Amino acid sequence: MSQQYTIADYLFDRIAEAGASDIFGVPGDFNLTFLDNVIASDKLRWVGNTNELNAGYAADGYARERGFAAMVTTFGVGELSAINATAGSFAEYAPVLHVVGAPSTALQDSKRRIHHTLGDGVFNHFIKMVEPVTVARAKITPENAASEIDRVIRLILKKHRPGYLLLPPDVAKMPIYPPTTKLDDSQEDITSQAALADFKQALVEFLPNKTTTLMADLMVHRLGLQNQLKALIADTEIPYTTLSWGKTLLDENSERWAGTYAGVASRPVVKDAVENCECLIKVGVQYTDTTTAGFSQNIDQKTVVDLHYERASISGRNFAPIALKDSLQALHEVMISGIEVVPKPFCKEMTPHEQNGKDDEPIRQDDLWHIIADNLNHNNVVFSDQGTAYFGISDVRLPEGVTSYGQPMWGSIGYTLPASLGAAIASPNKRSVLLIGDGSALLTVQEIAVMIKERINPVIVLVNNDGYTVERAIHGEHQPYNDIPKCDWQVMPKAFGATEDNSLLLKVTTAGELKAALKQAAATTDKLVMLEVMADKHDIPPLLADISAALKPS
Repeated sequence: MSQQYTIADYLFDRIAEAGASDIFGVPGDFNLTFLDNVIASDKLRWVGNTNELNAGYAADGYARERGFAAMVTTFGVGELSAINATAGSFAEYAPVLHVVGAPSTALQDSKRRIHHTLGDGVFNHFIKMVEPVTVARAKITPENAASEIDRVIRLILKKHRPGYLLLPPDVAKMPIYPPTTKLDDSQEDITSQAALADFKQALVEFLPNKTTTLMADLMVHRLGLQNQLKALIADTEIPYTTLSWGKTLLDENSERWAGTYAGVASRPVVKDAVENCECLIKVGVQYTDTTTAGFSQNIDQKTVVDLHYERASISGRNFAPIALKDSLQALHEVMISGIEVVPKPFCKEMTPHEQNGKDDEPIRQDDLWHIIADNLNHNNVVFSDQGTAYFGISDVRLPEGVTSYGQPMWGSIGYTLPASLGAAIASPNKRSVLLIGDGSALLTVQEIAVMIKERINPVIVLVNNDGYTVERAIHGEHQPYNDIPKCDWQVMPKAFGATEDNSLLLKVTTAGELKAALKQAAATTDKLVMLEVMADKHDIPPLLADISAALKPS
């Protein structure tokens, strides 16, 4: 056995095999020596972040595009800074491996007051803290390294949620044999063929002659089933919708696109299509308060065919275990088998949006997001922060091929700025478009420095509406806690390395200026573009008005 191959080499080879070619994080004295293994790797590249929280957000965005990501932090101070991002990855099904550099085994055995600890000689506090937000955890030892590294990564890939490895630097240096098996060797098929056969027969009996609508959501994307779902849509004539969590899963410019469903906040056409059909096919749907206007969906469960992660149901009758890919395939086969599938007719004709304000007037929120959507193209990855941006873009049609991401379940403001960095690094053939408010941007703005260093050249649309407008819409419209410090956003990027050679900084106040600036941004592909959009702090998108009314505290 070659003494040059170490446990750290084994770990990083497995990370590369799982799908990552970049590692996010922040160096610290307990991880420095095995970061050398990353630098020496011909399979991985180190992307240093400005802090651990941003590293976690960037890894989350990377995982959404690649299907797996990894970050490295140091013990205690580093990992706890990142735990908010890990919780978001857990809530939103982003498979991220968090590798933490721990004090050496000798230091841990000494039980002395070591820096980055609580000073009590106990070194397992933090691995306990991540238990609720990870699907697997392990403290790596020379004896368990291969089996535990493989177990944790395999569970991350299977469950599409984060995992955690604690690695002391002295253990990282120890020799180990290279892996001889593949990570996917033990990825068992969970589907019961008997359950699948019964489900398929029940579909044959249930589907015919019922007016039908399809609703898709997040889990289709997380399980990589977009093409399978699109094939079913192409082979049928039924109308379809998504919740905002699943936006851009399907073609939003088709005549069969009903719109985004949001409970009582839905537009009449999509509300009727979902709530008044005789058969509602749900694919990977998970309701949240923010995507359903406070769980206001009015759906008769007797009409529902529900395809979920590891089960399926018809009118409340469960069939399990069935993987979503298998239930979706069974549904497709039944729907094209010759049975009478009846599309739910729309209750009224769909009409295109007409601009409400004039081009020489201040920008209005009911126009802003339509104008942005009109200037996107098929290779854009759009991240919308959880404020006016998310609710504004959720309610408009986006071009086919655009990928739209938000964080409506965890809802951590500022998440999207570093997440858009991670996604851009994961998919260099796409251009990142960030939609974010001034309040959210203040939390993570320093990651612009990494965007410039990495030359990913995103378009950042920063809505300057003077504070936390989404919070004003819910409560405290004029209260000082929804105000933020005044910032000069045209100067801010320069502090992080923006120059005329690598960045284009724009500012607009009217709809006409916005249209011209977006065209200029689209044409400027060799620079980071930050477009500051001045908006009234009390003006909100129509969807947010309806949802905030439903979410107002009693």
